[in-house]
Amino acid sequence: MSGGFLSTYAKGIPPNTRVESFARAEERLTWASLFFSDFPNADVYLVGGALRDALLGILPTDIDIVIRNVEIKDLHHWLTRHGACELVEKRFGTLKFIPHGQGGTEPIDITLPRKEWVEGDHASTRRSLAVSSDPRLSIKDDLSRRDFTMNAMAFDLRRNTLLDPYGGLQDIQNGLIRTVLSPHARFYEDATRMLRALRFASQLSFGIEAGTWQALKENIHLINNQVLTENGTHRYTVARESIGREFLLGLTVHPAHTLDVWNEAGALRAFLPDVHALQSIVEPDGETAYQKTRTLLELLKRPSLLAQHGLRQVPATLLAAALTVFAQEEKEQRAYHICKDLYFHQFASGHHARVDCEELLWLMDHVHDFESQDPASLRPSEFERLYCSERGKRLLILMHATAIASKRHTPARERIHTARTISQRFCAERPEELITGHDIEALGIPPGPVYRELMDRVRDNQLLNQISTKQDAIHILKEHS
Repeated sequence: MSGGFLSTYAKGIPPNTRVESFARAEERLTWASLFFSDFPNADVYLVGGALRDALLGILPTDIDIVIRNVEIKDLHHWLTRHGACELVEKRFGTLKFIPHGQGGTEPIDITLPRKEWVEGDHASTRRSLAVSSDPRLSIKDDLSRRDFTMNAMAFDLRRNTLLDPYGGLQDIQNGLIRTVLSPHARFYEDATRMLRALRFASQLSFGIEAGTWQALKENIHLINNQVLTENGTHRYTVARESIGREFLLGLTVHPAHTLDVWNEAGALRAFLPDVHALQSIVEPDGETAYQKTRTLLELLKRPSLLAQHGLRQVPATLLAAALTVFAQEEKEQRAYHICKDLYFHQFASGHHARVDCEELLWLMDHVHDFESQDPASLRPSEFERLYCSERGKRLLILMHATAIASKRHTPARERIHTARTISQRFCAERPEELITGHDIEALGIPPGPVYRELMDRVRDNQLLNQISTKQDAIHILKEHS
């Protein structure tokens, strides 16, 4: 990704100018000039991921703002008059703000500058940090508490200047993830920062700076810390949902690389032991099941293979299924438990990282069907039900990629090609069904299992182009009722 940064600015557009152009074009920031008029001593800074993404040439969706020299009550009052504003985190002094005229957009996160520090029985989570908001605190001091240098810059919206006290711009240019100040301290303060580092490494194709990487490997165990609850049970200080979220956000961008970086960090052993165990399974050709899983993930991202199966991008559910295809035992249940235990289903419907745990289980139940079943032996209606739906398409590409990754010439591999040929015939242009259960009932046939058989018989004939009208279908019903 460092090449992307260099090529962006090789055209002579300085980083400062790129961010300034974004800030001027972003309609959610048009209130700033009026705010400066009402608060002439205030400082307003664009910070965090929004600034990082603008520098990388990625259009930010979430916007984070730090405002200095304004008391929280005055800030809240002003924002309430100029849009919808909610104080969501009093401890951190965080407000969510949607300016007038920007309904339907993502709210802006606005905070006062703050300090964070460890005290007492710290649990290595953001929630257990001591926090103090201070509108007079310098922006440099506020940035000093942040996780990585690429997230510890600020763009001054009043003066249109980029502030970079910790070398974040250089690290972006070099494609490096580096903590602000001490990596051991940063990870001890909030262990989820290690998960974010692993995610950024995949999402941005960045390397992790040597000292940061060493500290990450030495502190990865902090993510499994537990505390005693009031009812006498133990709970993880870092929610399993956070682990699943960061893993999937990386997996859906660079799946094989995500697997490797999590493995090298010790995170696979700690949080995905079933996937880590694939390294000890040696296949007949000498490759481990882990190596074949990597190959499978790479195949599922290959545009040419996706195009063969009518897919533009690989769904997250397919990538999640690929993680245990080469497990030796109970692969279906292993996949399902990973999905549930790490909350792979946490994303909203339509999100690119959303995993459907029930479909995942179905895929795992059927991925090896062709080892014992020839698709050519299926009646047309059954083939249609299994492989002509959207999840059927996903099953076929999983079967296809698994067969290639296995590197074995088996009947199942040949049957994949048979199934693809049949799908081109039955799935390309699926005609509307000629009859319904009401048509069968109208013939005086009592409801029961016979309905399914009769409808399948009609559908078989229709898919084979032996009938094309409802009258033809009724004739078949009468013949076999």
